[in-house]
Amino acid sequence: MKNIQINSKHVEPGDIFVAIPCENVEQNIFDAFQKGADIVFAEHSTNENVILVKDARLLASRLSRFNYPEHPETCVAITGTNGKSSVSHFLSQIWTYLGKKSANLGTLGLFIDQQAVKPEEFFIPNLTTPDAVTFHKVMEYLQNSQVTHCVFEASSHALEQKRCHSAVIKAAAFTNLASDHLDYHKTRKVYFATKLKLFSEILPQDMPAIVSLDFSDIYERVSEINSNLITFGISEKNDISAQNIKVAPGKIIFDLSYRDEVFYDVESNLLGDFQVMNILCAVALGLATGFDIGSMVKVLPKIKPLEGRMELVKTFNGGDIYVDFAHTSEGLRTALQCFRKVCRGRLICVFGCGGNRDVSKRPEMGKIAHEIADICIVTDDNPRQEAPEEIRQQIIKTCPNAIEIGNRRDAIKYAVSLMQPGDIVAVMGRGHETHQIYADENIPFNDKEVILETCINLT
Repeated sequence: MKNIQINSKHVEPGDIFVAIPCENVEQNIFDAFQKGADIVFAEHSTNENVILVKDARLLASRLSRFNYPEHPETCVAITGTNGKSSVSHFLSQIWTYLGKKSANLGTLGLFIDQQAVKPEEFFIPNLTTPDAVTFHKVMEYLQNSQVTHCVFEASSHALEQKRCHSAVIKAAAFTNLASDHLDYHKTRKVYFATKLKLFSEILPQDMPAIVSLDFSDIYERVSEINSNLITFGISEKNDISAQNIKVAPGKIIFDLSYRDEVFYDVESNLLGDFQVMNILCAVALGLATGFDIGSMVKVLPKIKPLEGRMELVKTFNGGDIYVDFAHTSEGLRTALQCFRKVCRGRLICVFGCGGNRDVSKRPEMGKIAHEIADICIVTDDNPRQEAPEEIRQQIIKTCPNAIEIGNRRDAIKYAVSLMQPGDIVAVMGRGHETHQIYADENIPFNDKEVILETCINLT
């Protein structure tokens, strides 16, 4: 079959072009024909050579699946506001430790058996879930690489834009729900409904849906769609639950219950009791894909933390410096509460909010940081096309004692310079990211590198 393209810049003679609705759709159609496209599909067009279709995005997904039909034998998907990346990496590790060649695709890129696939080997766009053509091409690449088990993150944008439709999945999980991406979805109700499309439009209704009874709104809505549920959570009403959770620096210990079985003192080398929910969700997906609970419990102590998630970068002046990816209100609250529990001194928080994104998060995150941290330093975090100082001021309105340092490098340096024995510096919002976005510029910037450089310079 000929190549499928959804970007007119990539069209070559003989390709099929699917024109995704946008402001420039007529220009894209013209460009595609000029470059030699044999067939062009679109929802609307004045060009008489265009074949009109009802849903161009769904067609792009179906044609891509037809063009790249080979997928790993076992695929599962994860949606939710927070925890998608952690759950997918934990599940992939479980599969690997139990002898399966596994892959995971999401925010951090593409991994096979926990090894990142380099861009020169296979280019993956910088999206949580890639476009439909790339997505199905990746799936066939994994199958050809002898991967048998794959987990991918299904973002709300991807579900709305049908990037991963036509995927054949054997289970799907919904981690949790908080306000995010309201710049795109406008309301929390629409955002929630979009997440549910994973269960109503992609997951076959006879395949397991993984949800938590701890989040009754999610449970109720998913249960209306799918009756084959596996539940996880802290409450003992769930199929898989955790009790007697103990948190220590870099370690969690808990009892894991599954139906009539109890596994005592399960140990995990992860920071933060919130990780228990992520572990339980990964175990539930393991059960849904045919793995024995006892075998999975045995490998849980081997699970490694995810890059940029509650990641200890450096111990300095008797305190610890962490980076974390939390960039939503609930994510920030959860992370700071975990740091608070293990902090023996002051909790120093460095954070900001992204530009051209949901503005309602800014006062919420300021309030949360003010309530939990001892010292708050408000700085820039991908201002994009917005004025950075205006974003900072929107945060500071609810974080009255904050120190404002717009330059992120200077903000990190100042936070580290304040450190005393027992303190924790938490640099929030970017985690693994390696660039800052100012206007239309992607400027190289890595929080971890700046932390390490600062520690050397202050020694």
